[in-house]
Amino acid sequence: MSNRERSTMKLIVRITVPLLIFIPTYISAQTNSPVAEWSFNETSGRVAHDSVSGTDDAIGGLFHWVSGVSGNGLRFDGESTIITRSYKGVPPTTAGVTVDAWVAVNTYPWNWVPIVEHRREEQAGYFFGIDSFGHFGLKVAVGGQWWCLVSKSQLPLKKWSHVAGSYDPAKGMAIYLDGALVGELPLQGSLSPAEREDLVIGRVRDPVLPAQWIHPKIPVRYSFDGILDELRIYDRSLTAAEIAKAYADVHPPSGNVLPWPVLPSGPPGIGRFGAFYTTLKYDDMWDEPRRVAPNSDVVVRFDQAPIRMVFWQGTNYGGDWVTENNRWYTDEFLETGGKVDCPGGEDCEPMSDKENRYSHVRIIENTDARAVVHWRYGLCEVVNYTCANPDPTTGWTDWADEYFTIYPDGVAVRKQVLWTSNFKNWHEFQETIVINGAGTRPEDNIRPDALTIGNMKGETAVYSWEKGPPLKNMDRPEHPNIQVVNLKSNWKPFQIVSPANSSMQLYTGEVTYSMFEWWNHWPVAQVRSSGISAVAPDRPSHSSLSHIYWDPYTQTGNSMTKILLHGLTTKTAAELVPLAKSWLSPPSVELVGSGFQNQGYDPTQRAFVIVRESHSSASQVRFLLKASSDSPLLNPAFVVQNWGDAEPKLSIDGKPVSRGANFRYGFVPHLEGSDLVVWLAMESSRPTTVEFAVAK
Repeated sequence: MSNRERSTMKLIVRITVPLLIFIPTYISAQTNSPVAEWSFNETSGRVAHDSVSGTDDAIGGLFHWVSGVSGNGLRFDGESTIITRSYKGVPPTTAGVTVDAWVAVNTYPWNWVPIVEHRREEQAGYFFGIDSFGHFGLKVAVGGQWWCLVSKSQLPLKKWSHVAGSYDPAKGMAIYLDGALVGELPLQGSLSPAEREDLVIGRVRDPVLPAQWIHPKIPVRYSFDGILDELRIYDRSLTAAEIAKAYADVHPPSGNVLPWPVLPSGPPGIGRFGAFYTTLKYDDMWDEPRRVAPNSDVVVRFDQAPIRMVFWQGTNYGGDWVTENNRWYTDEFLETGGKVDCPGGEDCEPMSDKENRYSHVRIIENTDARAVVHWRYGLCEVVNYTCANPDPTTGWTDWADEYFTIYPDGVAVRKQVLWTSNFKNWHEFQETIVINGAGTRPEDNIRPDALTIGNMKGETAVYSWEKGPPLKNMDRPEHPNIQVVNLKSNWKPFQIVSPANSSMQLYTGEVTYSMFEWWNHWPVAQVRSSGISAVAPDRPSHSSLSHIYWDPYTQTGNSMTKILLHGLTTKTAAELVPLAKSWLSPPSVELVGSGFQNQGYDPTQRAFVIVRESHSSASQVRFLLKASSDSPLLNPAFVVQNWGDAEPKLSIDGKPVSRGANFRYGFVPHLEGSDLVVWLAMESSRPTTVEFAVAK
């Protein structure tokens, strides 16, 4: 059976204890009216009124009063919302039961969630709810057994549906969708009463293991995510005609009544280049409980392309590239794995830090020439927020500092610094991750020929998922160090690393309901899990395609640094070779004149560094860049330390260049003075003379 076939469940009957059928004799006090009814027409407060008993039932957690099918409805948040009725006020339903309600499902639950339940485990009472695939069903305790009847089809997302489930002691179980019978199970016997058990609406009674869990094996609490309205309970089995009438009597709004939230990335299109603090809003029910100050997010905009780089709390500030049509991509983050090194949770990484306890971002440089963003985080697990590899002497655990030096051409250097006391075991520096917005599957964002791999010779190979995942080892071409991710966009993510000992490996092997690997425990989700397979595009999700492995740039006794060139491009993998050469084998520099020192090329900045000597009165610096086809200049950057605040004039091969889109500069102040940072939009494969002089 394929993954897609498994995603469509058939009619299910579950028997969990030995069968004991009996036909009861009972006295019924049935009426045509419900024994409990919640219309959710309140506009404020924290109670839901049962119009039959006159009881005001307390509402716990986060919720909103919103428009319903008639009047108002109650918006459950998917995490905390719950209504509880004490067992002392629960109406008896031993002679049969019917539950009907209107629901607009926002996302499918992590496992079965009750619309309403009155049960004692799976031994007594009843349960009416929705499963992790979006099927709805009725469960009842009859004759010492727990019976389950589940719909074949999924409830639609964002739209109103009328659902009902009934049990008749003489006939059995039936379930209805929008007034029509969609399942039945012949059964006879009294419904076993759940005595001294509270009635619960909308949230799991106890923590439950997610249905599609991968790791860790931790039960979680959650509630219904969507709008509930016109909930009724009867102490008898309604006929099919009565349920059809209950559906026909209401005329709900058509179409989507809940919005598809969009991953926030700031204003679309081209904008002033630079990094900006901002507050990115996602969804009211998600934003409201978060304890985050304004301007905690960062967006980098570009003035030559409608792309962005986003550091957003919903993705743990990970530095995500966003294409012109809102496809999201990230090169992941540092991760410590293994049950020994990562206590109790198996995955110590910022993805597990649901509250961003250890993760924050700041802008440390922002000029017309470039932006530098610093992301710092602890490598913690998802259950207790314990970080990996505590040092036996100091107590310090694994931490990471990442520095993104971002230029106007949509190219950034990512400098990753891992702080650890344990280099013996596994750490991960890169994973090719596509972030899928709510309402989209991986196939909506990724082309089947998902990856193009290249090397410094310009040789390339395409890896396609069209006929299933490719072989795990990516052995074509030899010595791969360039990767292009083939999103369904004009601008595509790319990565470049040093070819020394570089290799790549596909990410395959986990249960998936897509052409690609597909999980929804991240981003956005607050569930305590680091691995849940997605079954529908109801939530934001992510897909991993590959890993890149390459040598460290530097290493000390307690740190390891790696650097990666990445960004968005409209070029092919072969066409990125000149960019790779300009970064990996840049031209040598020969200074002309005195007063300055050449510090050479710094790949962690993608910049040539020159230092003005102390007390130097020189007003200009001239240098020869010995570019060639093997060491080309491609959009070079320059840092002139201790330059001061004087405006610079630029000459290239003796010709003046005016400040503008091709000549950008800014000043970076520090304790000892001020540095000049310059970025040039130019290409050259021959020796080139560059001069900066103080403007007069």
